[in-house]
Amino acid sequence: MRLFRRLASLAASTLFFAGNIDAHSQSRNPLNYLSLIGNPRIHTPSHRVHAFSSFDLTFDLHQSSQRIKLSLEPNHDILGEDSHVVYLDKDGNVRHSEPISRHEYKVFQGKAWLLGDDGHWENVGWSRIMIKRDGVHPLFEGAFSVIGDHHHIQLPSSYMHTKHALDPVLEDSDDEYMACFRDSDVGRQPQTELRRRGNDRSCIADKLPFNSDPNHPVFQIPVLKRDEGFWGSMPVTSLLGKRQIDGSIPGGGNSAGTNLRSTIGSVEGCPSTRRVALVGVATDCTYTASFNSSQAVRDNVVLQFNTASELYQSTFNITLGLRNLTVSDAECPGTPPAAAPWNIGCPSQTTIEERLNLFSVWRGQRGDSNAYWTLLSGPNCKTGAEVGLAWLGQLCNSGVTSGQDSTGANQSVTGANVVVRTDQEWQVIAHESGHTFGAVHDCDASACTNSQVVNAQQCCPVSSSGCDANGAFIMDPSSNPGVGQFSPCTVGNICSALGRNSVKSDCLSDNRGVQTITGSQCGNGIVEDGEDCDCGGTEGCVGNNCCDATTCKFKSGAVCDDSNEGCCRSCQFAAAGTVCRSSTGSCDPEETCSGHDGNCPADKTAQDGTGCGNGLECASGQCTSRDQQCKTLMAAYSSNNDTYACNSRTCAVSCASPEFGPNVCYSMQQNFLDGTPCSGGGRCDNGVCSGGSVGGEITSWIDDNKALVIGICSAIGGLILLGLLGREFGKNAHLFLFFNKGEEVFAEYYYYTRSDSDASSRGRDIIQYYIPYESKILPDPEEPGNLVVPKSPRYVLYLQGCN
Repeated sequence: MRLFRRLASLAASTLFFAGNIDAHSQSRNPLNYLSLIGNPRIHTPSHRVHAFSSFDLTFDLHQSSQRIKLSLEPNHDILGEDSHVVYLDKDGNVRHSEPISRHEYKVFQGKAWLLGDDGHWENVGWSRIMIKRDGVHPLFEGAFSVIGDHHHIQLPSSYMHTKHALDPVLEDSDDEYMACFRDSDVGRQPQTELRRRGNDRSCIADKLPFNSDPNHPVFQIPVLKRDEGFWGSMPVTSLLGKRQIDGSIPGGGNSAGTNLRSTIGSVEGCPSTRRVALVGVATDCTYTASFNSSQAVRDNVVLQFNTASELYQSTFNITLGLRNLTVSDAECPGTPPAAAPWNIGCPSQTTIEERLNLFSVWRGQRGDSNAYWTLLSGPNCKTGAEVGLAWLGQLCNSGVTSGQDSTGANQSVTGANVVVRTDQEWQVIAHESGHTFGAVHDCDASACTNSQVVNAQQCCPVSSSGCDANGAFIMDPSSNPGVGQFSPCTVGNICSALGRNSVKSDCLSDNRGVQTITGSQCGNGIVEDGEDCDCGGTEGCVGNNCCDATTCKFKSGAVCDDSNEGCCRSCQFAAAGTVCRSSTGSCDPEETCSGHDGNCPADKTAQDGTGCGNGLECASGQCTSRDQQCKTLMAAYSSNNDTYACNSRTCAVSCASPEFGPNVCYSMQQNFLDGTPCSGGGRCDNGVCSGGSVGGEITSWIDDNKALVIGICSAIGGLILLGLLGREFGKNAHLFLFFNKGEEVFAEYYYYTRSDSDASSRGRDIIQYYIPYESKILPDPEEPGNLVVPKSPRYVLYLQGCN
């Protein structure tokens, strides 16, 4: 509710941080060099492979000066069972749907080897490959690394659709062939047509009003203090005119909820056994049109998410699994269809921010349980140089929260992101998915020049003592060549967010009976229907004594798999009472094993609002309070850790401390935990205060501003009727009366209803709320004896003498 938005500026002055931290992904600089793939060979007797083959693939680079070998095995991490691909016509209607069979996809993972001068092969990195054509003249696409330098293999048809305008041009040919470029081949000098100057950077997710509201104190600079003449220099009319953050619109997003320096490198909070985040993907008409067939669209989606999934699996023990794929027709509609309003041609007047909002509404109406959805758009759909955008910390949020941001524009928030097709597509997917998991950007040189940006948890420092991550990791604000890992700070950021329930994780599957879009297959690390276990193929099953890597059945004598089940010890069910999930506090009791099942029981936490001692309450399984969450966030910036919340109303974290100076508030780019008390007796829910009442809001406001109400009345010597300008209620008028008597503060709330037949009728259906109640007759200045009813009706302000 916004009842006291105008008056909030009276309660405290606020310290506002300067400088934007962008959060979007940007296209790369031009290539300095491009190599062709020479002498490719599949090392099988027939040079043929199927979807479940394991084999070596060799080829030459740099005019045969370098010989590469990829040792490959099936990789089906994102492919599963009993799901369908849906095809839409240009009007957004379902044209048809069909199942996808796993055997259609020749998707592989493995290691990369380099032939040395001594004739020996040296292991130099990883590989992720999709075979497009086998036989004597094979074609393939994918990525591999050589000592940290990522190599990207593309067919000319793919390369020409995503190339930079200044990249080398490939010659036309009657038959397809393959080109390869390295991250080290990307030019380092910023290009003016690609990279905006100044403080603007490639990823703009922090510019979303939800992620970082423009009116949020973090983006303002003035400091107003009472001891600097704040009260004496401003008339009462000016006080009501000062703009303040709108507490009803979320302004921070969900992130770690803790000091980022304190969790660098920590995996506490991430799952100890494999989990699966099931993802939905939709392609708009521009993305579909950038391929020569719908099958090519499907192949590329699988390829890109297959590569991105490896990063999440190896870092967080979470696999990205494709559950749904919606493919739009390649012909773009003349006007956006009501059934798929995000399906818009490019270039157009629709920005990437607007695409995300439109897609979010559609995703929120689906009612599925996916971890999130990704919209893929064509290469021409960039806004400037921006090629990706996501809502912060919206994992497992399948509903949609809609409202107006501080600029008046509509925004709809849900678990969704947008990615524009580039030749670094999997990295952009990994980056934007990182935001969905709650990751902020790594700090760069620009952010590090402003300590307030770092202190506000708006970027992830490289270490406990350093700041600039030098663009070396996936969550850098700009797309940089050679990045393929999350920074230690991002690891701690995401794991602590999951562990504290700042970011929801209840939609993550326990990796048993998982259904994804390509059928049950052994070796993909996902335990699907018909499998006892799946430790991830020959490489992933090294040292596993419970699971047979080739059959995905338990080995002789085993009844469970230690690597996948929390209540499994040495391939047997753990004894009853064995703790499988430790308690994190009084609001999150431990879970114990039953003795007859390998799975740990579901994590259960105390109901929000349950008292847990010392004046604290449970919220999202944490024993906490608004003040306590400020202490956790601001511990590094207050030597006495005497930080407290600035108010009791909003769900965006703002904190104060005597050490920060009188009446100074630091506002963070984070929300309070879901379940935290907020305005009017409500509870925070994804950054929005829900379930509050008018009477409760009066209580909250007076609690926050008791000295202010008494002070104004005493200083001016008037009976105060405070209302809020600009709020319409149609036929109804709401008035508030605040006054003081001695040391007590009193309030009355009047609710008026105008009849349809007599717009001037007054005093009907009066309901009074009070804190405490003392009967008062409020005279109309023009008509004594009648109650005041605003003409519009709107909220009004009157000043009269105090009693």
